[in-house]
Parts: sequence; C-alpha cells; structure tokens
Amino acid sequence: MTEASAEHAGGSTDAPRGPSVDRDPAIDAMRGLCLLGIAIVNVPWIGLSPPIPDLLWNDAHRAALSVPDLVTALFVEGLCEGKFYPQFAAMFGLGAGILMARGRLAYTRRLLVLLVFGVLHSVFGWWGDILLNYALLGFVLLALERLPPRAILAFSAIMLVATTAISIRFDTWFSPEFDDAEAAREHAAYLGQQLAIYRDGDFVVISRHRWDEMMAFFSQYNWSYRLNTVVMGSFGLWLEKSGSLRRLIASPHHGRVAVALVVAGVLANASLALWAGHYIAAGNVLAMGYSASVLWLAKRPSLAWVRDALVPIGRMAISAYLGQTAAFTLFFYGYGLAMYGQLGPLGGLCLSASVWTLEVIGARLWLSRFAIGPVEWVWRSLTYLRRLPLTKVPA
Repeated sequence: MTEASAEHAGGSTDAPRGPSVDRDPAIDAMRGLCLLGIAIVNVPWIGLSPPIPDLLWNDAHRAALSVPDLVTALFVEGLCEGKFYPQFAAMFGLGAGILMARGRLAYTRRLLVLLVFGVLHSVFGWWGDILLNYALLGFVLLALERLPPRAILAFSAIMLVATTAISIRFDTWFSPEFDDAEAAREHAAYLGQQLAIYRDGDFVVISRHRWDEMMAFFSQYNWSYRLNTVVMGSFGLWLEKSGSLRRLIASPHHGRVAVALVVAGVLANASLALWAGHYIAAGNVLAMGYSASVLWLAKRPSLAWVRDALVPIGRMAISAYLGQTAAFTLFFYGYGLAMYGQLGPLGGLCLSASVWTLEVIGARLWLSRFAIGPVEWVWRSLTYLRRLPLTKVPA
C-alpha cells in the first residue's frame, strides 16, 4: 500500500519524478481493491470485542452469534484474514525492484521516511501498522536486489519453510491454549483491559497503550506474520526481475492460472479445519489467486469501467490506508464515538465497505485536481529533501 509499490514503471534516474505515464492501471486497480480487503480485516482487530477468532473458536461466543454474523465471521476469517497483506508485500517487492534500478540512495531515503511513518502510525493510529514492517522489508530487498532471479526465488522459498515452522511453533491458532482454564481467565482479563482502554480512554491513554503494543513488534506471536512479508516481498522482487509477471499477463493461459490458484487456495484454506500447519502457505496461495484474477479481469473491455473507478484510490494507497485508520479509530475509540465493542462482524463489514467506498469517491475527486495523494506528496518531498509540486502541471 505504499508508493514504493505503486511506482512500478518508468525511467532509471535518481531524480524526483511525477507519477509515471507508463503505469499499468490494472496494478493500480488491484491495489485499490486490496484496500477493501485490508479494511475488512482490520476493522475487527481495531474495534470488535471479542475479535473474530474468539467468536469462532469459543463455543459460547459462537453459539450467541446470529446467522448473518456467523456467516460474516467465517467469510472474514476464511477468505480475507491473511490474504491481503501478502498481496501488498508482493507489490512492494515488485515496485522495489524498479525503484532500486532508478537509484539506491533515493530508495534508501524513501525507506527511512517510511520507517518514521510506521512508528508514528503505530503510536498515534493503530498498533497493527504495516508500514514499519514494509520499511524493514525494504532493507532486506536492498540486500537481495543484485542477486540473480533464481537465487531470489530460492530465498523466498526457504523463508516460506522457515515461516511455516515458526508459525506452527508459536501461533496461537495451532495451540488451543484457551482450553486451559487459567489461560482463558488471563485472556478474558486482557480483553477487558482492551475494552476499558479503547472505549473509555482519552487520546493520551490510548496512545501510551499503542506505544506498548508497538514495542511488542518482535514478540513471538508476530514472527510468522512479519516474516511472511519477507516471503512475499522477495517473491514480488523475483516477479519483477525475472519478468514472470509480465509473461503471465501476456499469456493466453492467464485466466486458467488465476482460476487454478483460487481453487487451490480455497481448498487449502478449507483444509485448515483439519490441520492448520499450512496456514501461511494457504493464505499466500489464495492471495496470489486473488491478484492473478483481478489482473486478468482488469484486461476485460467490459470491466474497464470498474478498473478505471479503482485506479485513483490505488494510486494514493498510502493516503487511503492511513485515512482508514483515522476513520476507524475515531469511530471506535474513546476520543471519538467510543463504539469499541459495540458492533458485530456484519456491522464491522458494513463499516469497512462504507469507508472504502467513500475513499474511492474521494480519491477520484482529489486526483482530478492534484498529481498524487497528500501522504505520497509528503513522502516524496521528504525523500528528495525539497518541496515538490502537488498540483497537476497543465499539459
């Protein structure tokens, strides 16, 4: 969701550039649609109490759900959770390969600014920030970029094996610890603390708590999630350097590949009910299926109007991502409407879709006057250490 993943076409200089005229609108549209998935996944973590995993795994919570809420919870957990951040990580890697070819020094400055954005967003926005993770991923890609494509793909595969092993060892969905009475009491106390802080706390109290949450960045329960961005980011870098994505898009078999990935991903995720050890890999396969499908559908002339509607929000994805955090936290937290814990899964889904729809409209209006999104403009200006033009230059 970053500009580093957005600028994926154009020249090879280190000078500041405006948006490339050679951008692929299908990639922008895919990024814009992914923002809907990110919103759908993030809202339950930002404002639902208990969160969706608890609602599904706890027998009493699950029995109390209405049918619409239960169906929504299954949809979010089964088809959305863990399926959209891998797509953004791959797009980040895809864009990183092109940006490093333009100039490694500017790319490094870009990552440092993104690192600052991530820390600020974690403390003053939401502890589930991804920008900090992408900044660290960017430095890994910097070390990989000069390797041959096969070596990058091998690194990605090795990281996937390591990430899966770590996920099996540490992630709570493989260890039903809440079946233990003492652990269940501790977890209930934690949810009560979260409810009191986020619903009743002011901005200072909540920001202090978000700082503590951010400091758990490298906690064991985060390891597989953090490392999987390295898996998919390096995979995206391989897609760029090997030319595999360009060949897929040009292939007459593109649609068949997309369908095969989606079917394999759905079956892999359904099989998690039997054994969850392949949770990370299953999410990645379905994520790739989603991406391949959107890119294929974006080529259909009959769907050009949908693609074109999604392009603006995809071009200012980081602004939209941070805008979602602002909207959701003001809705749920004590310094806003204090609705934390008041919505069920279906209400959270409706909120996600509503905010995203408003962003789609807002992005189109913004880019009718300005060249890039507001946060993208700040990012580029700080990267190149001077104020760059924001308004469109007349043709």
